[in-house]
Amino acid sequence: MAKVYGAEPPLTMFPILPADEARALEVLAGARVAPAFIAFHPADGERPAVLVYEWVEGAQWETGTAQIGALFRRQHAVVAEGFREVPTDAAGILAQGDPMAEGCDALLALRPPATAGPSARRVLLHTDAGTGNFIVGDDGPRLIDWQCPALGDAAEDLFTFLSPAFQVLYGHEPLTADERAAFLEAYDDAAVTARLAELEPALTYRMGAYCAMRERALAESDPAASARYARALALSLDALR
Repeated sequence: MAKVYGAEPPLTMFPILPADEARALEVLAGARVAPAFIAFHPADGERPAVLVYEWVEGAQWETGTAQIGALFRRQHAVVAEGFREVPTDAAGILAQGDPMAEGCDALLALRPPATAGPSARRVLLHTDAGTGNFIVGDDGPRLIDWQCPALGDAAEDLFTFLSPAFQVLYGHEPLTADERAAFLEAYDDAAVTARLAELEPALTYRMGAYCAMRERALAESDPAASARYARALALSLDALR
């Protein structure tokens, strides 16, 4: 599989970082989390960066949240350093959402207080672990598209999978209470579950802000996608009320 990188979009939560994606695959080798790294060719003049990795046989995730919780547990146990760092406190997360929330009065009115402090532990995050980025094969699921890895609070990755907004953007209905419980039971870390509860309002606000921004940006060029972002925003607003 060869991945050829394009230009990074402006004002996004999901930057395109080719060298970091390559290094993440190398760091995760043997952990049964990501595709196997083969080679990386950095950008050179007009030639774009190219990443080569093994093709993951299987289909996009549809059901079975426990296997995803177990994958995250393996991923977050891998020691990593040298990646970009993302905020682990509520104030920093909310500040990331504020520029994207401009013009969405309903969301700004529900901006939660910055009560959660920074995390004492940073782990390797995918940061965009929506359901469409999980391929399930005979050897279980693999998480693909590591173009924006980071070091941060493990709760952020858990949120991206559990969030109703992320689920509907990938064509799924929000998870049931039982599916969420099965995921957290398989992840099996009470401290991270507690951090998720503390950070979820701020993470929900930031995700809602991203959805508001994308809804506006796609309103004319891609009405169907804009409608998906509108629904994801509505779910975020419901969660903050």
